[in-house]
Amino acid sequence: MKRLLLRSVSAFVLLALSLVVFPSLAFAGVSEYQVQFAPADTSGSGIFVVNVILSPDTKLPAKVRVPLPTGAVLLWSGEILGGDVSADPSREASVTPTEGGLVVEFTIEKVRVAQVEAQWNAPTISGTKVSSDLEWVNTTEAGTYTFAIRLPAGATNVKITPAVEGEVNTNAAGETLRTLTPVRLEKGATFPISIAFKSGGATGGGGISDVPPVLIAVVAALALAIVALVVVVVRHGVTQDDARPQATAAARTSVAGSTRGSGSTTGAPAPVTPDANPDDEPDDEDFTWE
Repeated sequence: MKRLLLRSVSAFVLLALSLVVFPSLAFAGVSEYQVQFAPADTSGSGIFVVNVILSPDTKLPAKVRVPLPTGAVLLWSGEILGGDVSADPSREASVTPTEGGLVVEFTIEKVRVAQVEAQWNAPTISGTKVSSDLEWVNTTEAGTYTFAIRLPAGATNVKITPAVEGEVNTNAAGETLRTLTPVRLEKGATFPISIAFKSGGATGGGGISDVPPVLIAVVAALALAIVALVVVVVRHGVTQDDARPQATAAARTSVAGSTRGSGSTTGAPAPVTPDANPDDEPDDEDFTWE
């Protein structure tokens, strides 16, 4: 399930960035690196989706090398066919630590678009404020990099360095994709990225001040309703307890009267027992035995 979700995300980034090939910038068979970074994925961690676009003259099958930062955990590697994401073939990969980062290596056979998906460190969260810093190191061949930042639905006060280029793209889930200006990185070169935004709701670590006022009002109203319900139940219970002795007395009087009536020869009324007070007895038409 997790892999299919990431595959859907990768399809989104391919559409948003569009697969434009730059043959003049090709180096060692690579036309472009596309890096999508989600600093706060639904899993709570950061997520990378890295595409490697090979030059059109690359013969298949071909071995590709995909860069990742140190600490990233590989989740999936394979090829992007451009159709149903569940049909994208996965490829077994090796992960090799190198100076400044990691290199993921595997062989592609059908198309010239390779992809890896990896888990990254969780962002820093303070109430609704989310931030993440990344220093990308190009551990493979030189080439053009296009970085894109994927933020969750409802993100506001977004600050990204370097500056974003072009329009903000939004997918069906409400997530937004912000693309940075393409940059060419030589092997070993670094590219720092800083991201900060305010989430749509408290993401952890916040106090009562971080809770939206509307939510506080709803909770308060619910609490009052619960208190009112408790009072009604208690009062109803007391009323029933007060009625039970009267009902018992009435029942005893009724039984005694019928017994005495059937066995009496004088016709004198049966004596009233002390707990059978006629003034306190409920009317037979209104009384319902529970």
